[in-house]
Amino acid sequence: MGDYLYTNSTPKMVVLKCIGENHFYLEKVILPSETYWFNAPQESRVEIWQMAINGQLLSVRADVSDFAANLSDPGLASDALASPFHQAVA
Repeated sequence: MGDYLYTNSTPKMVVLKCIGENHFYLEKVILPSETYWFNAPQESRVEIWQMAINGQLLSVRADVSDFAANLSDPGLASDALASPFHQAVA
């Protein structure tokens, strides 16, 4: 299990889904500007779903390693926001 970080920089709430080995499943609603820390198996996949008028829209599908958090790094917050997975999707 590793530590991971996602910051919702969109103006809408999103749903983070993380699916991993041994039936691991995590689902969390993340509000705009919210940062969410989570633990997951290293081989997991992450999906970010945005709310749309007609339901949910898959906006990101990636390896959980793309969201890795280095807890000893003081520049963690700025590094996390610089990731392309933490930017608003048009």
